[in-house]
Amino acid sequence: MTGPVGPAEAAIVSRRSPRRMGRRTAAVVILGAWGIALGWLAERHYLRASGGERSSRWPVPPGSAYHTIRLADRQYGLTSLTIDTLPEGLRVTELATVDLPPVQAGTSRRTSLRIEALYTRALQLKGWRCDLLTESGRRSGTGIVDGDTLLTVINRAGDEPAETLTVRLRRPIILPSAIPLVAASRGLPRPGSRLNLEVYDPVEDELRTDRLTVATESVFVVPDSAEFSETLGRWRVAHADTVRAWRIDGVEHGLPLSRWVDAAGMTVRIDHHLGARIDRSAFELVNTNYRALPPPLWDTSAAAPSLLSGGGVDAPGTSLTVLAHLAPNAPLPTSVPGLEGGWQWRSADTLRVAPRAGGDTIPETTSEAEVRLGESPTLLSTVRRVAGTERRPEALTRALTDWVGRTITLRGGPGGSSAASVMARRSGTPEERVTLLVAMVRVAGLTARPVWGVVLRGGRWHLAPWAEVHTGAGWVPVDPSARGTARVDRIRLATGGEPRLLDLILRAGRLRLEVLEGTS
Repeated sequence: MTGPVGPAEAAIVSRRSPRRMGRRTAAVVILGAWGIALGWLAERHYLRASGGERSSRWPVPPGSAYHTIRLADRQYGLTSLTIDTLPEGLRVTELATVDLPPVQAGTSRRTSLRIEALYTRALQLKGWRCDLLTESGRRSGTGIVDGDTLLTVINRAGDEPAETLTVRLRRPIILPSAIPLVAASRGLPRPGSRLNLEVYDPVEDELRTDRLTVATESVFVVPDSAEFSETLGRWRVAHADTVRAWRIDGVEHGLPLSRWVDAAGMTVRIDHHLGARIDRSAFELVNTNYRALPPPLWDTSAAAPSLLSGGGVDAPGTSLTVLAHLAPNAPLPTSVPGLEGGWQWRSADTLRVAPRAGGDTIPETTSEAEVRLGESPTLLSTVRRVAGTERRPEALTRALTDWVGRTITLRGGPGGSSAASVMARRSGTPEERVTLLVAMVRVAGLTARPVWGVVLRGGRWHLAPWAEVHTGAGWVPVDPSARGTARVDRIRLATGGEPRLLDLILRAGRLRLEVLEGTS
């Protein structure tokens, strides 16, 4: 029961109140000092201001992720991505290794890629080193970005002299491996949002704009640690983690591509809709178990793209019709832009190649030939001399194609030289001859693009490059190896880039093509 406070009680309350207020003030001061100390510690460890660069947080945390490369249920290779925070910026290292079928029994055959890039804290590219080892040889490259407007690339292919390329930039660029990092650095993606990124591919020497869409989000169960099983004789999952990820859809060289990315910018899964699936897992499961596996079994049927060189020459026909599906037994995706257009069109699972008149649209793209073209007076004077007074697109294209086929000697080894270098050397790989032809056609005022796919030779599908020129009949295929004769013995897969067995496995390794009628 309470009542009025007497004088004695009031004196006690008055004596205690200042003490209580003093304790509260002290507690507030201590908590404030503790918060300031934490802020200073965070600033010291995570923020930086040096060299005139504005202080900013790291866009993504450091870490590593390891992935398996699978065709159907079989592992054929592995990849890894490592992010390190350094005083000079963010270092991103990408590794990829794929085993190929051996040329001779008992011999290993492997292609590998290593790219090390350096970014600012704002995820602007500063430079990179690239090393690609393929069945044709080794190719290495270095890139340096000067500000936001100038890119200098130094490439060396095999024993060829180093070549320097200069590319003027419209805006800051990134490498393909940094696409998930940029998506995560902008906050949690929202389904339906879009990303337009300026991307430079150091393997293709290609500058392009990737238009990406955040499609959906989901939850994955991903192995993050492993233990060795004496009974099984291999590593098995010890612990799995639940990861929230967002699917980012895009089209790369006419082929659909989906990336699942988590909030830290690490890739959880990549789906090449005609080829491989890349899944994240623990290091031991990705690497150690894979090394202990027997050599992979490859499909050697006539419907499968061959991963071996060689093959006879078939006479070109007037049309080609093939039945296409994915191994082991799945239909084609509904939309694959690279499979349609020009002389090639699709109806469900049937692909047909034949001359036809059409109004194919010209996609907005920047191919490697544009980047490598540069300013070459020799190239311009040669095009004028070969073209003469000819202005008809078909005849002009035929004259330039015949000139490249006659003048540029075919050679082996790794490709990658610019059009001007190929012309000066008077020799080139099949890819380099296509690069030169595309550059010459563009100098002549026509629209052209490099493409690659599979060509029917000796009853097997073999990887090959060629060019396509946009004339009144739409996209028309031309090949320096065929001396200007339009061939229908081929199926286009990608609209741009260079053909490599690594890309064939990743992007179209599950594709199967059965000839129904036409060239055989």
